[in-house]
Amino acid sequence: MRERSLALLLAIVTSAPTVFAESAPGEKPKSWDWTGFYALARTRALQGMGLQPVNEDLDKTIIAHLQPWAKMKMEATDGTADDTGAVCKADGIFRNPPFAGRFLWLPSKDVIAIVFHEINTAGVHRIYLNRDHPKNPPPTWNGDSVGHWEGDTLVADTIGFSDKSWLMSAMEPHTEETHMIERIRSVLGGKYIEIKTVVEDRHALTSAYTYTRYYKKQDSIEPPENICNDDLSLWREWRNSALKKQYDASKVVK
Repeated sequence: MRERSLALLLAIVTSAPTVFAESAPGEKPKSWDWTGFYALARTRALQGMGLQPVNEDLDKTIIAHLQPWAKMKMEATDGTADDTGAVCKADGIFRNPPFAGRFLWLPSKDVIAIVFHEINTAGVHRIYLNRDHPKNPPPTWNGDSVGHWEGDTLVADTIGFSDKSWLMSAMEPHTEETHMIERIRSVLGGKYIEIKTVVEDRHALTSAYTYTRYYKKQDSIEPPENICNDDLSLWREWRNSALKKQYDASKVVK
């Protein structure tokens, strides 16, 4: 069922007119097709191309911006027991693509769909081009995203996040006030997508933090299937091993 749904989404979106492209500064994108499957480009692979990721150690960057209460909550969180992504539940878009690093880009006239490779956890990030944010968007894992073009750059503005997710893999918390702005453009002749991200949260962060990542367009538009913990017996073995420390500690009589 998941595979049929993804195939249907791909057929619908790619059949729409292509309107996204690089262009001269100040002009609306013309005919460049960004449709494709992208994978995170590591720093070593980018050497000599003039591309340099900003704030590669994202956990370190975020922690330096946390409010005291948020840092205390992070330190009190059990990274094994409380990680929803580890048990195939939603974990939001902050760790995807910076953490997972693979996604399918599907543009159309009114909405751009970013389908994450880890389909069980991050799902689909939709950027709407034909409307504003709702007045009071309900909190969700991926938030509400609207976008507009500034020359050859797509600016995506996202609000309405649930506070259940982490800002990255070190369990950094945030609140429903989180606001994310992404500036996305095609670089190096369409071979890469550059995403510059700014995240702010007046309650959880002392100030906004930013990072830049590059994603290389892959030869195939069809990403391989990636089912989260498809083998239940293997998942149980991994889970029990990961929680052994907590299990052992619970048996100690104090």
